[in-house]
Amino acid sequence: MTPEELALLLADSAVRQVFAAVTLGAATSTEILAATGLTGQQAAPAIGQLLRAGLLRMDGPGRLALVGETLAGAAATAARRQEERAVADQPDPGLRGFVRGNVVVRLPEEDDARRTVLRHVAGQSFAPDERYDERVVTDRLRPWCTEGVLDAVTLRRLLVDAGLLNRSAGWYVLVVSEEEPVTR
Repeated sequence: MTPEELALLLADSAVRQVFAAVTLGAATSTEILAATGLTGQQAAPAIGQLLRAGLLRMDGPGRLALVGETLAGAAATAARRQEERAVADQPDPGLRGFVRGNVVVRLPEEDDARRTVLRHVAGQSFAPDERYDERVVTDRLRPWCTEGVLDAVTLRRLLVDAGLLNRSAGWYVLVVSEEEPVTR
């Protein structure tokens, strides 16, 4: 069962109520009706849908049980899709979760990870051996800040504090070190 199929199935109120009742321990039709307040005419089709979908199974005469494997499969599919989207959004695992495209969506708290993100931003925004005035630096950093996590002035300050941009007499220069090459 796919996550979409599960969501579609549980969009029906009666199905959702029956599913919740069985999840919380109701095992017989009488217990389901008591827990949900549904009539037999409302509950019976919902039980049938859940049985056909593989979310419920018969667990002895007149007793129903939840099939956890079906839910686990849907959850695994959803997790796999989420990971695939994350990889597509950011192929570099060191930046994943922090940079999406050319936007800083979150700044890591851990120093090495933060430095990796800042080094990426600096390398993508500035060329070695070029000088930039403050306005140009701010303008080049602004697109990285569209998610509202940082503003361009704060990002500029972080790059200077991290030693990735050197500021002297109002001019900024990208700092390139042998140990930490900045990629473009």
